[in-house]
Amino acid sequence: MKTLFAIIFGLFIITASNAKVYERCELALELYNEHSYGRQYLGDWVCMAYYESGLATFVKNPNSYGGNDYGIFQISDHEWCRSPENPDVAECTYDCTSLLDEDINNDAACAVSVQARYGFFAWSGWVNNCQGTNTENWVADCGI
Repeated sequence: MKTLFAIIFGLFIITASNAKVYERCELALELYNEHSYGRQYLGDWVCMAYYESGLATFVKNPNSYGGNDYGIFQISDHEWCRSPENPDVAECTYDCTSLLDEDINNDAACAVSVQARYGFFAWSGWVNNCQGTNTENWVADCGI
């Protein structure tokens, strides 16, 4: 039993070491400066990511389609990334597991594609918590 616990704990440490939990302004600055996200909707992006993943890159959650959502933006394997459950699906051409590390380059690129097609309505976290609110409050003090 101790061996099983050690293996599980070790896998958690390995996973956590390749993952990151962003601070609110840290994410806003990275999206704006490194991924060219427009200033106008930056608050919506940060608010959505907060309610989807808690700003954590390593989050994987089941979705309503019987698959999973991955990463800081909770990208669905139903349409956007390739997973064992949906190996032929990949609008963004990424393996879903690649969305679980600390590098959000592919997450940011794929999220823009999702948003371009469906708007922020693709994310229930945004619909239920950010829509109709002043999302500027999420980034107003970030110096952008």
